[in-house]
Amino acid sequence: MPDPRIRWAERQLRALIDAGWGLADAEIIVALALKYAPEQDLDGPIDPERVLHVSGEVTAADVADARAAWYASDAVPAKWKRLLDATEVAGE
Repeated sequence: MPDPRIRWAERQLRALIDAGWGLADAEIIVALALKYAPEQDLDGPIDPERVLHVSGEVTAADVADARAAWYASDAVPAKWKRLLDATEVAGE
């Protein structure tokens, strides 16, 4: 018999997609719920706004880590890496 948390996660994933969330966002929300929600909170539907808020605020260290991962990733083409540091030129 499958783990009840896996069955719950599958139901929530389907419900989020049916509600209009994209697959990638729905997977992130369910993963965060499984990581941060106490077991007794997994009896009902997910409140995406509450789950996403639980994950915390983005700090300067988070931004630095994401920037480093972006530049180090072989999956990101060089032309896209340059976009991270692009700035808008006034008057153009």
